[in-house]
Amino acid sequence: FNMAMLWKLPVLYIVENNGYAMGTSVQRTSNVTDLSKLGLSYDMPTETVDGMNPESVHEAVSRAAEHIRAGKGPFFLEIRTYRYKGHSVSDPAKYRSKDEVNEYMDRDPVKTTESRILENGIATEEEIQAIKDKIKEEINEAVRFAEESPLPDPEMLWEDNYSEPDYPFIKD
Repeated sequence: FNMAMLWKLPVLYIVENNGYAMGTSVQRTSNVTDLSKLGLSYDMPTETVDGMNPESVHEAVSRAAEHIRAGKGPFFLEIRTYRYKGHSVSDPAKYRSKDEVNEYMDRDPVKTTESRILENGIATEEEIQAIKDKIKEEINEAVRFAEESPLPDPEMLWEDNYSEPDYPFIKD
């Protein structure tokens, strides 16, 4: 953050705050629960956004991009969202209540956006279902392609890596 501010780098930092670090709430793991303050400590412009609202996210990212493109340096966004499942397949997620999960499920961005589309007459249920079917087919095709593709040559790990051979701390 410090160098980005010093050099006014065109960087957008996004923290996706889903409320948990693995299985522990942010309130139990951090003295600072307003994670946007991480940027403020470097005088970086920051904003906290409701990640459950796609329009809010779009507007905030647009404002941040405008700031960055104007040459004003980096911007920090904390996007508050929610993770419905546990951290991994072995995480039973017993550290939160069903009521909490259901509360966020009711605010699910896909569900609420679909409802607004229907309410505003932008599309019918049949049109939305056709879009879902097309998306599912695209995903299935991508999975098929990945599974049928050969693994990359391990030597590719050494390609296109940036290094400075004269870096002062590296001694031969």
